[in-house]
Amino acid sequence: MTTQPEVLIVGAGPAGLAASVELASHGVTSLLVEQRDQVGGAIYRRHAGTGSVTLVMPEHHRRRRDGLMQGLTDAGERVTRWMQSVLLGVDRDGRFLIDNRRLGRVQSVRPKAVILAVGSVEQVNPREGWELPGVVTVGGLQVQFKETGRTPTGPILLAGSGPLLLALAAQLAAAGNPPQAVLEHAQPLASMWWQGRAVVQALRSWPQLQEAALYARELWRARVPYLMGWQVASVQAKGAGLWVTGQHHSGLRRQFQVQHLGLHDGLRPNTTGLPAAGQTDAACIVFAGDCREVLGAGAAVDDGRKAAQQVLRYLGHALADDLRLDQAIATARRTQSALAELFQAPSNMPTANTVVCRCEGLQRADFDRLQTAGSARELRLVGRFGMGACQGRYCAGAVSALAREHGVVFDPGALHGDTPRWPLRPVALTALAAYADDDVVSS
Repeated sequence: MTTQPEVLIVGAGPAGLAASVELASHGVTSLLVEQRDQVGGAIYRRHAGTGSVTLVMPEHHRRRRDGLMQGLTDAGERVTRWMQSVLLGVDRDGRFLIDNRRLGRVQSVRPKAVILAVGSVEQVNPREGWELPGVVTVGGLQVQFKETGRTPTGPILLAGSGPLLLALAAQLAAAGNPPQAVLEHAQPLASMWWQGRAVVQALRSWPQLQEAALYARELWRARVPYLMGWQVASVQAKGAGLWVTGQHHSGLRRQFQVQHLGLHDGLRPNTTGLPAAGQTDAACIVFAGDCREVLGAGAAVDDGRKAAQQVLRYLGHALADDLRLDQAIATARRTQSALAELFQAPSNMPTANTVVCRCEGLQRADFDRLQTAGSARELRLVGRFGMGACQGRYCAGAVSALAREHGVVFDPGALHGDTPRWPLRPVALTALAAYADDDVVSS
């Protein structure tokens, strides 16, 4: 049987799951599209193998995860799931094109409304040697650990800034392979003395305090040094491993010999190439969760429900405003703002030999030679910055900062161009060839 979904939901993380469950509770059918082979997103990623896995997870995350999974089960056939499927874009006729990699073909749907819940993008600032094998993002390392249940073999170093460093360090320590150290670029403890307002705001969130205490306990037990005011100055390949040079803000240097280096410099909404939110001729488009505003997993659940309620009103359902959701999201915003102040780290510009655009292999020196480039468009077309497979997702911020040094000011999003390029993700030619303009969903 073939049907057309009322609502398309892209992303099966906390926000997408919450939205699908909320819609189902009102009798509205949805198509849930997820690029992985299981639901849950990065935060609620489940072990893909057999046996149990020791994973440090705060109880409030566990309760929300279990509630969402039960809600999805209760929704039954009202939620159609396409796993291993990726949104490619929307054409001028309002068809949302999906690369169904499980079936090996591109399919199209024309929903009445769309909820985009594609999460965030992990930021990593360019450093010398960050393109070497063995250097990964902290978020990617965490997802790998959650899915496989195994820590990377050999010594590990985590560096950058933000609470995610603490979370992964604690999880690795509990699993038996604690990192050699955590290099935190910011100085959150010192900030408490002159950021009184931020401390007060952070202390108002009891779940966040419990989570921090849980991670700190694991690091203390494993004797993992948490070094504040430190950053990675350079990375070099040495034999089968890495030689990492860390530098304190005072100029003091220290070297680490490891197999793996995890880097993390924060999160930002994943909106590159996506259609704008609002009511269009094709459908009502709503952003939900971290791709709208990075507020954490708990707020993403609330924001997913709020997005679903917005869609329900668009479809004609009479709903009163849920003030509890608004209050919960506002509280999460205050907490995240406080954490951002406590973990605020000074920016450092890449050196001449630092690779800035990894897709194209372009260094800072290549940028400096573009003396005539006076706009984001020229940097993209002449210098090829942002022209790679990631379409500027990872280099746009660094390129924008370098351009400001030369008196060229533009928003990082301008590097993508005025017209979003699609497909948003690489797609096989065989999948495109197998596309049929049937505009249906198999259920």
